Amino acid sequence: MLHYQDAITRILQGITPLPSETLSLTRAHGRRVATPLLAAYPLPPFDQSMVDGYALRSQDTRAAMPDRPVRLPIGQTLTAGAGLAPPLAPRQAIRIMTGAPVPAGANTVIKLEDSDVDGSTLLLRQPVARGLFIQQRGAEMRQRTVLARQGDPLTPQRLGVALATGLAQVEVWRRPRVALVAPGDELLPPGAPWQPGKKWCSNLYALEQRAHALGCDSMNLGIVPDTLVSLSTQLRHGLENDVLVILGASGRGDHDFAARAMAEIGAEVLFRGVAANPGRGVTVARAGKTLIVGLPGTPWAAFVGFEVFVWPIVRALGGQRPALPTRQTARLAAPVSIRPGVTSFIPARLQQQDTGWLAAPVEHMLALAQAEATGLGLIVVPPQRRRLAAGSSVRLQPITPW
Repeated sequence: MLHYQDAITRILQGITPLPSETLSLTRAHGRRVATPLLAAYPLPPFDQSMVDGYALRSQDTRAAMPDRPVRLPIGQTLTAGAGLAPPLAPRQAIRIMTGAPVPAGANTVIKLEDSDVDGSTLLLRQPVARGLFIQQRGAEMRQRTVLARQGDPLTPQRLGVALATGLAQVEVWRRPRVALVAPGDELLPPGAPWQPGKKWCSNLYALEQRAHALGCDSMNLGIVPDTLVSLSTQLRHGLENDVLVILGASGRGDHDFAARAMAEIGAEVLFRGVAANPGRGVTVARAGKTLIVGLPGTPWAAFVGFEVFVWPIVRALGGQRPALPTRQTARLAAPVSIRPGVTSFIPARLQQQDTGWLAAPVEHMLALAQAEATGLGLIVVPPQRRRLAAGSSVRLQPITPW
């Protein structure tokens, strides 16, 4: 069997990012940037007043003294949203509001509450320093500042900044399309009455939502009977997608039709079986432009398998480089024993402490669900290890934000 890293390399070397598309920024939340997003204008786009007050030329106030004030006639009033005014003439002041453009010639603003006004004249009893309460053009960012790099997600903050600099559209990678199918005569749809020997299908629907959370469009091909015709038919329907996930494709018995169904639709098997836990029964094939990933059918193994095999594919299709998520370091909260010779992935609950992250292994689906409230990751154990003691430093692949 392939080592895990060799299997991932074999998968990713044939993947190129999906085509890009142009979207309105207001509809692009969560999408990945295909072309670097640059500020169209500086921010602010003009010198603006930071307060309500009076704009003037500081040099006109040099002679001001308490007993001999400088008197400046007050001209027009500039409000936020007003067009740029004519240059300010010498020995003149204008009334200006917060956010209004400061006219050429003016180089300082005094607050309204600090002003002394006599009718239509501003009285200055001491010199006023240059540059007070004016936010210079481009003070927050310059024109063509990089707002998002290739592969960055468009968060609300990035969208807000981009819109504030005059942008309206963005080039993003197309969403990867992921289809999922669950073959099995023993599977019941959600809410169906219980039947002896049957069990409710859960991972098909949980992983559909996980695909959405990873920024994919998904197609649920449903539960299909354990027949070659049924599974082959649904696999053909799924070939319009970029990734096709078969849940319960690791078996090799008489009623496990995944391998034969892949052959039936003309898929080329890239490998079958990986030296990973879980992963020993994982199959990856290609049919045209569609990657087919056969995962174990049990909820636990399917969940972990999706993270370690499907997530890197989705990242690569969406233009993220490197395709493998960045791994963090944590301390192990409890000892674990590992099957030697395989790369092991152990779900863990994450807790932040003064000394860093603490990873507590979890062993069943309820604990897995409860762990999502604090943070969830996979402890990645290399194949040469047999046992890890509590307090050991381990590598983590994050799953939920933390």
